[in-house]
Amino acid sequence: MASIRKNKKRWQAVIRKKYHPTVTKSFLLKSDASRWAQDSELKIERGVFESLDEANKTKLRELLERYVREVTPKKKGSVQETYKIKKLIRLKIADYTLASITPTKIAKFRDALLLNVKPATVNKYLGLIQVSINHAKREWGLHLPINPVENIKRLREPEPSTERVEQYEYELLLKNSERSKLYCLRPMIIFAMETGARRGEIMRLKISDVNFNKSTCVLRDTKNGSDRIIGIPKKVLDLLITLPVGMDGRLFSTNSEQFKWYWNQLRRWTSYKKKFHLFRSEFATRCFENGWDISSVATQGGWRDWKVLRRYTKISGEFLAKKLNSIN
Repeated sequence: MASIRKNKKRWQAVIRKKYHPTVTKSFLLKSDASRWAQDSELKIERGVFESLDEANKTKLRELLERYVREVTPKKKGSVQETYKIKKLIRLKIADYTLASITPTKIAKFRDALLLNVKPATVNKYLGLIQVSINHAKREWGLHLPINPVENIKRLREPEPSTERVEQYEYELLLKNSERSKLYCLRPMIIFAMETGARRGEIMRLKISDVNFNKSTCVLRDTKNGSDRIIGIPKKVLDLLITLPVGMDGRLFSTNSEQFKWYWNQLRRWTSYKKKFHLFRSEFATRCFENGWDISSVATQGGWRDWKVLRRYTKISGEFLAKKLNSIN
């Protein structure tokens, strides 16, 4: 039988059952304590009772620390996710226990965070909380009746940028990259612009991955978790032949930090403000402008979702007007 006792200003229900851990919970009203005790005893007898004890003593900070230690390192974007989680851990929301985090608290957290960061960043933080709790429920035996983030409305993010890599900008980058001490900077720019490959995929490319007879190469361990075979135009193949091959067989022997330093140096030289990743967007746009179908563009670039590919495509109204005029 459950016992109901007064504990300071609250009523505490205590359930002791043979072969089952002691379960306690406090309430403001004695009637609520009695009702919970009866329902819980019935669930224990049926074998369907799930305790909130773990959620009551585990803070969000502790959950995120375990997640970043055990789960994040297995992901492709582990560095970026680790950075975001470490920032999230320092925020006030991380001080609450999991059982005490309500949708209302999450909504207030979202609105307060919006004062200092962009909507996209807020949505990413909400997503991290949601996936970490779901993982704990699925893999670590944590019980929560609901995930407090699931039904929280995400903030509307701005429409995708329409900026493109103009031809004069591309030529300016290529010309000034010849001054760079990073010998592979110019070839990386060309490879990205002509093939649509991601920066990380380019840096991992080895000479053994290139088939010069078939004008193709294999991009290993891509963002989607699989290898991808892409086509390479002849002018890029001719460029690859001239590149010195590193001790590890890579054609572009650099790392992320080194590349960022020299890329930012090149941007200062040219007053170019756009990101390297924009070459990927420019590639997709030019492919569609030259008559490629969705399947071909998606296969070359590794896009699995048309909605994502659509965000990369920057076809202008002027181009569409020319298409319409050509029909007429």
